[in-house]
Amino acid sequence: MTSTTVQPLAGKIALVTGSSRGIGAAVAKRLALDGASVVVHYCSNAAQGQNVVESIREAGGSAALLQADLGQLHGPAQLLAALPSAFDSRFANRLDILVNNAGTFEYAPLQQATDESFDRLFNLNVRSVFQLSRHAAGLMMAAGWGRIINMGSVFGEAAPAPGMSLYCGTKFAIQGFTRAWSRDLGPHGITVNNIQPAVIQPEPAPICGPTFEAMKRHTSVGRFGKASEIADMAAFLVSPQAAFINGESFNVDGGWNA
Repeated sequence: MTSTTVQPLAGKIALVTGSSRGIGAAVAKRLALDGASVVVHYCSNAAQGQNVVESIREAGGSAALLQADLGQLHGPAQLLAALPSAFDSRFANRLDILVNNAGTFEYAPLQQATDESFDRLFNLNVRSVFQLSRHAAGLMMAAGWGRIINMGSVFGEAAPAPGMSLYCGTKFAIQGFTRAWSRDLGPHGITVNNIQPAVIQPEPAPICGPTFEAMKRHTSVGRFGKASEIADMAAFLVSPQAAFINGESFNVDGGWNA
């Protein structure tokens, strides 16, 4: 899945949440490379977000930067209110691609899990995805075309270790949303799919230590994934070649869940 001189996403606008770093940044850059005008979203680090925007622009792409704390109840509404003003309002009342990437993780065995932890994980990992997707679906239905990608996790399909119940719960919910929304939105030309990564190597910092080495051995390829490999899958799922793929969850995990 490599980009060519033909830009399949030319004229499209994409919002990638949590795209100031990591997987989100890689997805934002890749969609821009394929021609989309990309809204880069960040929560707290404006400098990181601006670096992604500048990287896209230096490569000849189009990007805008918006801030919102999607873990707060008002965060999704704040982001949606600002969205029409991106790109000098050229794409007002339009959104072609939504990548729900923003998320958080906390380790807590059931006996130690708190109501506050529950709220933190479910507000960001689930509630914001619901609210943003509901709004995006309305805009996409008006256009008769759209792509929603949810960023799940291999922990949305299995719970291979203790202390993961809250996080697993949020990612199982994402897989359920993906399947159900594909039924709601498929007749309107909108596909909804879910990417489930395993551990992804942060760039450029290496992952090391006994816990991470054990995780590496859990894959069948013996290494961590790269953010660019997740971005390649996202680019494929919004491409014309994936028009008949809907309601699916894809493990991009090096064999973690094999």
